[in-house]
Amino acid sequence: MFIQGLSDWEKRRLALVLKERGHTAFMVIKHATAAILSYKRGTPINTVDQQYLDLVDATIEELYGYKRVPKQLYYAPPEAIAHIAGERLK
Repeated sequence: MFIQGLSDWEKRRLALVLKERGHTAFMVIKHATAAILSYKRGTPINTVDQQYLDLVDATIEELYGYKRVPKQLYYAPPEAIAHIAGERLK
C-alpha cells in the first residue's frame, strides 16, 4: 500500500477491516492517493476521492489512534504529528 507510517502488520489489518466493511482496500487507497495528489497539484479534489481519504483517516484513527500528516498519506501518533507540523513552521 502507498500508506506511510504503518507497519506491514498494521497495513494488513487495515485491509482486512476495510474488506469486512465492504470495501476493496486497493480501491480505497487508490482514491485516497488521488485526493492527496489533487491537493498537491492545486486541482479540485473529486468528492469520491475525498470520501475515501476520509474513510482511511477515520479507520486508521479508530484502529491505531494515528493521525495523517497534512497533505500526505503518512500516519503517526498525534504527538508526532504536532512535532512534524512544528518543524515545518520554523
